[in-house]
Amino acid sequence: MASGLQNPDSTCDSESRGWGRNWRGQSLGHRMAESKGSVEVMRKDLNDARDLHGQAESAAAVWKGHVMDRRKKALTDYKKLRAFFVEEEERFLQEAEKEEGSPEDEDADPAERFRSLLQALSELERRHRNLGLSMLLQ
Repeated sequence: MASGLQNPDSTCDSESRGWGRNWRGQSLGHRMAESKGSVEVMRKDLNDARDLHGQAESAAAVWKGHVMDRRKKALTDYKKLRAFFVEEEERFLQEAEKEEGSPEDEDADPAERFRSLLQALSELERRHRNLGLSMLLQ
């Protein structure tokens, strides 16, 4: 047999090399210690993963609450703004009807009537824009 392929326990020379029982015992003990260390590392990693998962769930819940609050506020602001637009439109139409019904308007220049309506419309747009901006900045 070739010397490189011999069983370490079959020759007495193997004892002198340290391949006998001591080698097996050290190897087994070393493997057990290594396994125990691996298990501890895996347990620690698992606990860390659980902690991170819990933190992620908490952060997601906080973010969802924040988003829902912003949506509620935006919806409330939208409803207020829409109600304001409806009121202003009604008031504008009533003023336009009053101006059309007056006899002096019939004598007025159509360009002048258009200019006054355009001015009233631009005033209405300015109010709406100011209201919208103030609601957005709140």
